[in-house]
Amino acid sequence: MKVGILIKIDEYPSPYEAIAHNAKLGFDNAQLSMWDMSLYNDDTVAEIKRACEEFNMTITAVWCGWSGPVVWPYPNGYLTLGLVPAEYRAQRIQEILKGADFAHALGVKDIITHIGFLPDNPFDRDHLGVVQALRYICTKLKARDQYFLFETGEELPLSLVYLFNDVGADNLGINFDPANFILNGRGSHPVTTLKFLGRYVRGFHAKDALQLVPPECKKVEKPIGQGDVDFPGLIAVLREYGYDGALTIERENYGDPNRDAEITAGKAYLEALL
Repeated sequence: MKVGILIKIDEYPSPYEAIAHNAKLGFDNAQLSMWDMSLYNDDTVAEIKRACEEFNMTITAVWCGWSGPVVWPYPNGYLTLGLVPAEYRAQRIQEILKGADFAHALGVKDIITHIGFLPDNPFDRDHLGVVQALRYICTKLKARDQYFLFETGEELPLSLVYLFNDVGADNLGINFDPANFILNGRGSHPVTTLKFLGRYVRGFHAKDALQLVPPECKKVEKPIGQGDVDFPGLIAVLREYGYDGALTIERENYGDPNRDAEITAGKAYLEALL
């Protein structure tokens, strides 16, 4: 295992500068987060390849955003996120496939997104719609030996296992985010949750957060090592499953002057555990 970084491309003046900045923080591998779909073009591919060659950066996955409303806080996340809302599903499927084309041009096999707050009821219309959508996406990606990973956090762990069984694709996996389980109340003990889901993990977000406290249940993300995520325990479970991929730091406080210092401190913290 090694430590990587999630780079949100549209937070930087250019893709080249995005790669350069994070390489200077000491990273040699990264996931690319793509929300500006106008960047899915040959010029961006060439610019990223040039930067990766110059700074010895490997792209491990492309995180694909989508159009339409995106509201993370409760309760509107149920209506807006991922592939669950039927009114946005068809368009977002096509946008994810465009992201997969972009990743293929970069030589990247893993495609990641949030699928949304999957209904627990397997007979729910939106649940069934997501199953069909995932089968379609996985079939398209399979032709190029790509994998589709959904980032955890909105789904119940058992529902994820049933979903894997229902979709029946061998190129479907998980990008495990322990903090998201805490922040969404879907698995307040990420180590136990990882033991349950470990066989499906192809990616990992290193992100920290505080446990929710009723009645407000305010979501509080923290720098790595300062929250309630048990990283030593998680790394031990990843080793049990033979995971040898990246621990990709995700720090969402964009624009914070302390962000780079928090990221490099988190990198050192995680590397000391490896």
